[in-house]
Amino acid sequence: MKNRIDTSRRKTPWDNCTETSTVQSFIMNKYKDNYYIKHQKLLDTNENILINSIEIDDCPYCRNKNICKKGFTNNKIQRYYCYNCKRRFTPLTNTIFDGHKLPITEWIEFLNDIFNYGSISLTSKVNKNSVTTTTYWLQKLFCLLRVYNQNIKLSGTVYLDEFYYSVIKSDIELKEDGTKLRGISRNKYCIGIAYDKTNIIATIEGLGKPTVNKTRKAFLEHIENGSKLIHDDEKSHRILIEELELKDECYKSIDLKELNDDNNPLRPINHQCDLLRQFLNVHSGFDRNYLQDYLNLYCFMNSGKSKNKLEKINILLDFALKTRVSLKYRNMYSKN
Repeated sequence: MKNRIDTSRRKTPWDNCTETSTVQSFIMNKYKDNYYIKHQKLLDTNENILINSIEIDDCPYCRNKNICKKGFTNNKIQRYYCYNCKRRFTPLTNTIFDGHKLPITEWIEFLNDIFNYGSISLTSKVNKNSVTTTTYWLQKLFCLLRVYNQNIKLSGTVYLDEFYYSVIKSDIELKEDGTKLRGISRNKYCIGIAYDKTNIIATIEGLGKPTVNKTRKAFLEHIENGSKLIHDDEKSHRILIEELELKDECYKSIDLKELNDDNNPLRPINHQCDLLRQFLNVHSGFDRNYLQDYLNLYCFMNSGKSKNKLEKINILLDFALKTRVSLKYRNMYSKN
């Protein structure tokens, strides 16, 4: 991660001035009023009521059920004690909100911006957070979605296809004469995408063309046995048909090229490929080490019966409060 110096969103040019004009004072005061509206104290948000409503059955450290309530934190959050490992904890221990300083309510705005394809820079400006904070929150979101997407399983009629996405310019491999490699080369990621008209799974299958082993690893655990697979004549798909006993509806790629969109039986999956490519292009400069995380984000945003953003935020926050996945700020930046 590149080193950068972020200016506090709370500061104004006149904070240390002994004298300010009427206009300067007006701008400074209104700017700070807006800042504090977006950065309320935890007690003022009543989030302790939300957090204390979470049912705690065991210790997040040792998983032992021999626990009891043990007072409250300064923010009126219930504290627990484990008789087995002798440690104290709260409902947020070992979640992505463990040790959070900014209220959970800010995640509503953060997620709404991300779901509207907002960049890290724009999201941090809108919410008056530093870029490092917004980057940290995005990484915590990625951690959460890695767990969430493990449980997605497609069923019924499943469409399957692949498309290719380029590596960043600095990683492009050239021939000895300086020209680009031809065809589907190791300069392109193969992304497998499956869709049952409700949920989506998108997975990196590696660089270059798909193989039997890559396709098997990508989709075997995400498609229900006995489903119907609609796909092109990619040979690597056969392993899924055999092992999952799928009904098979296959179309040759050369025949599909002659059809318009309305008559193309693979139109639903082609449409998802187009949307996913557009989504990735919005974030085109992102570190390709996080390509799978961006795929997970797209899948979450576009899976389920409802695409309403507030309903998506509801699902994600509920999952986050109950899922023991954490990422410490210091650990993230020291690792990078």
